[in-house]
Amino acid sequence: MAVTVFEGDDDAPRDQESYEIWCALGQCEEEIFFLPKADNWWGPAGQTGPCGPDTEIFIISDKERCGPTCSPACGCGRYVEFWNNVFMKYNKTAEGKFEPLDQKNVDTGMGLERVLVALNGGTVYDSDLFTTIFSRIAELSETAYENQPKAYRVVADHTRTAVFILGDNYGITPSNVDQGYVLRRLIRRAVRFAMQLSIQEGGLADIASAVIDKYELIYPELQSNRDKIIRELQAEEARFQKTLAQGLREFDKLSISLVNGQIDGAAAFKLYDTYGFPIELTIELATERSIAIDLEGYLEKFQKHRELSQAGATQKFKGGLADNSAQTANLHTATHLLHAALRKVLGDEVAQKGSNITAERLRFDFSFHRKMTEEEIVATEQLVNEAIAEGVGITFEEMTLEDAHRTGAIGLFESKYGQMVKVYTMGKFSKEICGGPHAVNTADLGTFKIVKEESSSSSVRRIKAVLESTDALR
Repeated sequence: MAVTVFEGDDDAPRDQESYEIWCALGQCEEEIFFLPKADNWWGPAGQTGPCGPDTEIFIISDKERCGPTCSPACGCGRYVEFWNNVFMKYNKTAEGKFEPLDQKNVDTGMGLERVLVALNGGTVYDSDLFTTIFSRIAELSETAYENQPKAYRVVADHTRTAVFILGDNYGITPSNVDQGYVLRRLIRRAVRFAMQLSIQEGGLADIASAVIDKYELIYPELQSNRDKIIRELQAEEARFQKTLAQGLREFDKLSISLVNGQIDGAAAFKLYDTYGFPIELTIELATERSIAIDLEGYLEKFQKHRELSQAGATQKFKGGLADNSAQTANLHTATHLLHAALRKVLGDEVAQKGSNITAERLRFDFSFHRKMTEEEIVATEQLVNEAIAEGVGITFEEMTLEDAHRTGAIGLFESKYGQMVKVYTMGKFSKEICGGPHAVNTADLGTFKIVKEESSSSSVRRIKAVLESTDALR
């Protein structure tokens, strides 16, 4: 075992106390390393706030030292961190000063799988967390683990991560933006390595079932969302299989027609934009063939692409309201009722993915895997109009995010919330975390009418709706 402690600088002194405690516990002095702030300091989470030095604990692997200065800071793989103790002693001010905190604490954390490695030896993949998953891969593959360990590990690890993302109740699905893009990258890389193992199309869903079976007792949401997890994996795998062969042919062309000895940045972006290749996959393919990529050119193209969609993304996270007029507030209120009605008609897998509201109409994006039937559209309209006809008052309470969840409030864009949130309640029909504005009573809304239901993106549907004129809207 090896440990690291903070070496000290102008902001904070050397952590001699931790060093002496480690020595007293019998830690070999040759394996105690004093490292700078870059390695042994945590925080603050933002520009200002609590922070402090830490002491970290490492397993020493079987790898030889990379040189005379080999240490946990060099990243050669000899040292694997599994535990960390952060001493929250300071507050960093806006002026960049580190002032002692009145109340100090120790923040400690360890990685479960890395602790298993420390106790059992081997690697993370040798633990029983992967045994049944590897067994399922072996059943589906024509290749033994010993012959393709990297492929086994990528398929198991990425499929497991995708299962947990899809199994979460916030409705994340594969897409080209935000968390959906991370999920898509994971699935598509798993598909590529599954193909290396000669696993037939649809095999990822089989492996996902092994993951669910392994973890469902501790994470029951995986079982309750099993159908959604399997369906989304199958759909994304099928989409990628259709484009992968063509994309690989395009990559082969690029690899023999290099520009300045490397793959052109614009061409690398085309692989992403046209063929759905995450840049990580392109880099991986290029590395396997010892080909360089013009990453600067790729990033320039990608930045332009991101700027085009930035306005829409900003609007989504502001709530998508064009203004604060009474008409817009009424339509915003209607989106809450629509969201609740969709969950009742289509099931709890429905989750808001975005909205855009003007004084004339609302546009509401939600996670769902297929086109709504005419009967489902009518039933949704009816539920919203029943809530309107009942004329319930719209109330709100301010509470902590934790209390909001405890009351059953739905909140989907949690990264934008503070610790205190507003929870808007509309009788028995809807309870959501939201910032407003809203109508005073559902009776103010008039008649709700869905004018269009269509696809927005993969596994995301879009509804456009209006409120037909009432006294409140004249």
